[in-house]
Amino acid sequence: MFKINEALDNKATLTVKNGEMSVHISLASEKIVNLFPGLAKDAEKSGAKLLEPTKDEVTYSDGAKETVNGFDVPVPYLDKEFDLALIGTKGKWYDHKVVVSSPIN
Repeated sequence: MFKINEALDNKATLTVKNGEMSVHISLASEKIVNLFPGLAKDAEKSGAKLLEPTKDEVTYSDGAKETVNGFDVPVPYLDKEFDLALIGTKGKWYDHKVVVSSPIN
């Protein structure tokens, strides 16, 4: 399981560009090294297009700063689950279901 960094109130930034949505998420650490929009079994295939991390600096409420991994994740639709696989520092892929919801309704 992964969580969006608490320094960002567990929220991400949704962007719409040329009719396509993506969300930038800053994670809690650097332990998740890649994401894949789809299933783990497909992420392991030759030629799979993995999402590479960015290095995000977050500032916590006490003023402490930390560098964590961030990712720009394609969002196929809002308010409905989609597959997102992840691989961590241990080298094993895991399947996850993700939902992106708009805070403005």
